[in-house]
Amino acid sequence: MTKKLLGVAFFFMMMKAQAQLNPLGTQYFLNQYLGNPALAGNAPGYEVFGVVKGQWSAIEGAPVMQAVTLTRGSENKKVGLGLYFYNESAGVIKRTSLKASYAYHLPINQGANYIDFGLSAGYMNEWIDFNRVKGDNTDGSLANFNQRKMYFDGDFGIAYRSNRLTIQGALPNLKRLMDRDVIRSVADRSLYLTAVSYKFFFDDQTTELEPKVIYRGVQNYKDIVDLGANLRFVNGKLTFNGIYHSTNSVTVGAGTTYKDALTILCQYTTNTADLQGYSNGEVEIGLKFHF
Repeated sequence: MTKKLLGVAFFFMMMKAQAQLNPLGTQYFLNQYLGNPALAGNAPGYEVFGVVKGQWSAIEGAPVMQAVTLTRGSENKKVGLGLYFYNESAGVIKRTSLKASYAYHLPINQGANYIDFGLSAGYMNEWIDFNRVKGDNTDGSLANFNQRKMYFDGDFGIAYRSNRLTIQGALPNLKRLMDRDVIRSVADRSLYLTAVSYKFFFDDQTTELEPKVIYRGVQNYKDIVDLGANLRFVNGKLTFNGIYHSTNSVTVGAGTTYKDALTILCQYTTNTADLQGYSNGEVEIGLKFHF
């Protein structure tokens, strides 16, 4: 029985590892704070964001990811604050994290451009949900998994922004970077992220095209390249985007903005090459409100 339960747990861990090869798609254009703390509160005012992503719905216990962020940008555009809650479940395994972020946006060229620095700190917790276990709930291996303590960690990010060009990089999981993470070995953990994007404006700036190149590292997997573009037109009221991932999967999305405040984006991601033919893809819905 112990081997059977451990086999189920490892299967869903592998599912999570494959799922994280394609992270939340809304982090590419709609809410870049999800991937880089330096971009928290880079616009004055408050912003509330929520997203849910369902993966491989044809499989029982398939991964589901949710995230909620709250950010505030100061009126002088120099300071950004953020709060980031993340929840994920895959089979019997659950993961929850909560992080607070501080970003400083250094204006250069009289405020025409910015250099951003950001730092996040918080906790992450992983456990087995006994209500989903199909087997012996008294098995000692399950209890040992849940005895692990909450995990304190942080992220660092930096960016350069102009009206058109954005260059950024992020180092998540700083505890791992400092070789202090000797307890948990996680196959799907993000190692680093770098990205470059440039905005082209057309029709008296009522239409905007932003190509983007992202280079990501994932633990125990080869580096991943994402090539994407985001098209906004009708003064930003309509949005279409697409991203090709070097894992041989594709993300496509469409969204709309109401009164320059409420934005909704729906995305669909095909399976990675290793999972094509086994299940359907991933559906994601993100909602952002700026006030």
